[in-house]
Amino acid sequence: MIELSISFLLTVIVVFLVILFLFAIYLLFQHQREIRFSNTRDTFLQNHSQHWYNYLMNDEIFSVVLVPRGRAHVAAIEKIFSSYLKNIMDEKVEYKIKEFSNLYLKKFYEKDLSSKRWSIRMNALYRIADFQIDELLDTCQQFEKDKISEGEYFQLLKIYSTFQPELFIEKIKESSVNYSESEYRRLFVLLEDDVFIRLFEEFDSWNKNIQLAAIDTAAVKRNMQYIDKLKQLLTHEVSEIKIRALKGLYEIGVIDEIDPYVPFVKSDMWEVRLMVAKIFKHVPLNYTYAYLELLLEDENWWVRSQAAKTIAENREGIAKLQQFMESSNDQYAIEMAQETVVRRQGIK
Repeated sequence: MIELSISFLLTVIVVFLVILFLFAIYLLFQHQREIRFSNTRDTFLQNHSQHWYNYLMNDEIFSVVLVPRGRAHVAAIEKIFSSYLKNIMDEKVEYKIKEFSNLYLKKFYEKDLSSKRWSIRMNALYRIADFQIDELLDTCQQFEKDKISEGEYFQLLKIYSTFQPELFIEKIKESSVNYSESEYRRLFVLLEDDVFIRLFEEFDSWNKNIQLAAIDTAAVKRNMQYIDKLKQLLTHEVSEIKIRALKGLYEIGVIDEIDPYVPFVKSDMWEVRLMVAKIFKHVPLNYTYAYLELLLEDENWWVRSQAAKTIAENREGIAKLQQFMESSNDQYAIEMAQETVVRRQGIK
């Protein structure tokens, strides 16, 4: 019985040793494979970075040596393209990268989309968007029919927003996934103006995150045609929408009339009064001083502070604050005006 047990244990030990040996061989093989991959990639970068610069920046004739001959070359080209797109804003360079990618990288990323590894599929989606490989749009739509993650679907939306905006609008309408404001902003900033404006035309049909992201994106885009859309939201029943619209108008910085903002000087919400005090920075002081004087006597410290700053930034602002200190009976407002004058004079 004991002999059988020892024999069994020896067999188990031998089996484990064989497995460990095979695993070690596998790790060694993988390590060598990674070294070869890295060496091939780095050699391509070293030998052809100047060729890429000449082709992309100096309009030299395209050379066949730049065509990738395997995954390591593709990885090298990804690094080159990503560097140019990140550091150089040039439509000609972007077009060349797009043209090359549609010709020579498409087949690699098309194959990657069918990979079982999530990281490989995600990398393909990132590259399709970044390098504008629009010839893979149909492939992406087919890929969407598979069981994919929220992250993959988000990248598909990014691709649609760039290549087929109408499809993008339909997709976010029917999507069961509710992304964050920041994620929606990343999508909306890619839209052409004529498509983006539709978000405001159908404003009340969107969920809250889309609404807020649309307002913030309009402020970032700083397009004059968005001013009227934001002003229309000043009468919205949701307070946060109203405040965001005021903030967006302030950031765009073009105030063509003050009448829409005057009622907010006496708003029940201090956040609204604060935004109006900021907006009046973009209007000549002779039109706004009477309202800023009211805001300088506001019960809220932040509103008083902003009103004083807005007045002080005007060329005649310091004199106006000094006159205010002599005529006002509001001690808190007087102290705020004094602090602002001292601070402003100290800067000068």
